Amino acid sequence: MRDHRPQTPAHLLDSDGLTSIQQRAAALSQLDTAVKAHLNCAEHCRVSNYRQGVLIIETASAAWSMRLNYERYQLMTKLREKLLPKLRDIEVKVNPALAAVAIRKQDKIPDIIQKPISDVAAQHLLATAANAPDKVKACLERLAKLAQKKKH
Repeated sequence: MRDHRPQTPAHLLDSDGLTSIQQRAAALSQLDTAVKAHLNCAEHCRVSNYRQGVLIIETASAAWSMRLNYERYQLMTKLREKLLPKLRDIEVKVNPALAAVAIRKQDKIPDIIQKPISDVAAQHLLATAANAPDKVKACLERLAKLAQKKKH
């Protein structure tokens, strides 16, 4: 039975704890590579976890999830033959963050795109701030100041 009590960082980083984490990460990486070799949608999914005979795969969207579910039984058969004889099921979960990562890698888009605030927009923000509560007013005024900073 596992001990579910909180553990100190020193306990996690001792030689046994770190080794087991490293081995688990390497095993999941190997499993991810094997799964992607059998799938047509490899760039849109990844192996998230494997526990108690259940392989958990994350996909970028519901469409890819549906496609992966269509290939589920063929994938289970291949993985049971070659890598995971105790595989009972494959669970597919949608993780929209994977789509954002794939787009950034593909288009080489920076993480944060900051669009400039026009003078007209700054005037509208200040007009709205005049009738707003104090907290909202402070936020709107800070946003309006961004337009002035862009000029300098």
